[in-house]
Amino acid sequence: MTAGGDMGIAVQWDNAEQTVIRWDFEEAWTWDEFADSARVSSAMIASRESTINVILNLAGTRTPFGKITTHHRSAFDYVPANSGDVMFVCGEDDETAQLLMPLFENHQVVESLAQARKRLKMQIA
Repeated sequence: MTAGGDMGIAVQWDNAEQTVIRWDFEEAWTWDEFADSARVSSAMIASRESTINVILNLAGTRTPFGKITTHHRSAFDYVPANSGDVMFVCGEDDETAQLLMPLFENHQVVESLAQARKRLKMQIA
Protein backbone atom coordinates (compact mmCIF):
# COMPACT_ATOMS: atom_id res chain seq x y z
CA MET A 1 0.00 0.00 0.00
CA THR A 2 1.43 3.37 -0.93
CA ALA A 3 0.20 6.87 -1.45
CA GLY A 4 1.95 9.14 -3.83
CA GLY A 5 1.82 9.92 -7.48
CA ASP A 6 1.28 13.64 -7.77
CA MET A 7 1.05 14.09 -4.01
CA GLY A 8 3.56 16.16 -2.07
CA ILE A 9 4.05 13.26 0.35
CA ALA A 10 4.72 9.66 -0.69
CA VAL A 11 3.93 6.99 1.91
CA GLN A 12 5.47 3.54 1.53
CA TRP A 13 7.04 0.63 3.38
CA ASP A 14 10.71 1.34 4.08
CA ASN A 15 11.75 -2.30 4.39
CA ALA A 16 10.81 -5.71 3.03
CA GLU A 17 9.72 -6.88 6.50
CA GLN A 18 7.07 -4.13 6.57
CA THR A 19 8.03 -2.92 10.04
CA VAL A 20 8.81 0.68 9.05
CA ILE A 21 6.73 3.15 7.04
CA ARG A 22 8.47 6.08 5.37
CA TRP A 23 6.89 9.38 4.38
CA ASP A 24 8.93 11.19 1.73
CA PHE A 25 8.02 14.87 1.63
CA GLU A 26 8.49 16.89 -1.55
CA GLU A 27 9.70 20.45 -1.10
CA ALA A 28 6.10 21.65 -1.43
CA TRP A 29 3.24 19.79 0.28
CA THR A 30 -0.11 20.71 1.81
CA TRP A 31 -1.87 20.12 5.10
CA ASP A 32 -4.50 18.09 3.23
CA GLU A 33 -1.76 15.79 1.89
CA PHE A 34 -0.37 15.51 5.41
CA ALA A 35 -3.76 14.43 6.81
CA ASP A 36 -4.24 11.96 3.93
CA SER A 37 -0.78 10.50 4.59
CA ALA A 38 -1.65 10.03 8.26
CA ARG A 39 -4.78 8.11 7.32
CA VAL A 40 -2.87 5.91 4.85
CA SER A 41 -0.22 5.21 7.50
CA SER A 42 -2.83 4.27 10.09
CA ALA A 43 -4.37 1.78 7.66
CA MET A 44 -0.94 0.31 6.86
CA ILE A 45 -0.07 0.01 10.55
CA ALA A 46 -3.44 -1.55 11.39
CA SER A 47 -2.89 -4.17 8.66
CA ARG A 48 0.07 -5.62 10.59
CA GLU A 49 0.30 -7.26 14.00
CA SER A 50 3.87 -6.24 14.87
CA THR A 51 4.95 -2.81 16.08
CA ILE A 52 5.33 -0.43 13.14
CA ASN A 53 7.68 2.56 13.28
CA VAL A 54 7.43 5.59 11.00
CA ILE A 55 10.08 7.76 9.38
CA LEU A 56 9.05 11.26 8.31
CA ASN A 57 11.67 12.28 5.76
CA LEU A 58 11.35 16.07 6.00
CA ALA A 59 14.85 16.95 4.77
CA GLY A 60 14.68 19.69 2.15
CA THR A 61 11.02 20.48 2.70
CA ARG A 62 9.26 23.63 3.80
CA THR A 63 6.27 24.12 6.07
CA PRO A 64 3.13 24.67 3.98
CA PHE A 65 1.31 27.98 3.95
CA GLY A 66 -1.70 28.25 6.20
CA LYS A 67 -2.36 26.66 9.52
CA ILE A 68 -3.08 23.09 10.44
CA THR A 69 -6.79 22.91 11.19
CA THR A 70 -8.99 20.74 13.39
CA HIS A 71 -9.91 18.79 10.25
CA HIS A 72 -6.24 18.01 9.59
CA ARG A 73 -5.61 17.10 13.24
CA SER A 74 -8.58 14.71 13.17
CA ALA A 75 -6.46 12.38 11.01
CA PHE A 76 -4.57 11.60 14.22
CA ASP A 77 -7.65 10.72 16.28
CA TYR A 78 -7.15 7.04 15.46
CA VAL A 79 -3.70 5.70 16.24
CA PRO A 80 -3.37 1.91 15.98
CA ALA A 81 -2.18 0.20 19.18
CA ASN A 82 0.85 -1.21 17.38
CA SER A 83 2.19 2.22 16.38
CA GLY A 84 5.83 2.55 17.36
CA ASP A 85 8.31 5.39 17.26
CA VAL A 86 8.39 8.27 14.80
CA MET A 87 11.72 9.45 13.41
CA PHE A 88 11.86 12.99 12.05
CA VAL A 89 14.60 13.27 9.40
CA CYS A 90 15.28 16.98 9.25
CA GLY A 91 18.62 17.59 7.62
CA GLU A 92 19.89 20.87 9.00
CA ASP A 93 16.48 22.54 9.46
CA ASP A 94 14.05 21.20 12.06
CA GLU A 95 11.44 24.00 11.84
CA THR A 96 8.80 21.77 10.23
CA ALA A 97 9.54 18.91 12.64
CA GLN A 98 9.09 21.24 15.61
CA LEU A 99 5.64 22.13 14.30
CA LEU A 100 4.64 18.49 13.77
CA MET A 101 6.08 16.93 16.94
CA PRO A 102 3.02 17.57 19.15
CA LEU A 103 1.02 15.26 16.87
CA PHE A 104 3.24 12.27 17.64
CA GLU A 105 3.86 10.71 21.06
CA ASN A 106 7.14 8.81 20.70
CA HIS A 107 9.50 10.72 18.44
CA GLN A 108 13.16 11.41 17.81
CA VAL A 109 14.90 13.90 15.54
CA VAL A 110 17.82 12.87 13.32
CA GLU A 111 19.67 14.53 10.46
CA SER A 112 19.61 11.72 7.89
CA LEU A 113 17.58 8.77 6.69
CA ALA A 114 20.57 6.51 7.44
CA GLN A 115 20.58 7.69 11.07
CA ALA A 116 16.85 7.03 11.40
CA ARG A 117 17.24 3.49 10.07
CA LYS A 118 20.22 2.82 12.31
CA ARG A 119 18.39 3.99 15.45
CA LEU A 120 15.36 1.89 14.63
CA LYS A 121 17.55 -1.19 14.06
CA MET A 122 19.28 -0.59 17.41
CA GLN A 123 15.89 -0.51 19.16
CA ILE A 124 14.88 -3.84 17.65
CA ALA A 125 18.18 -5.57 18.48
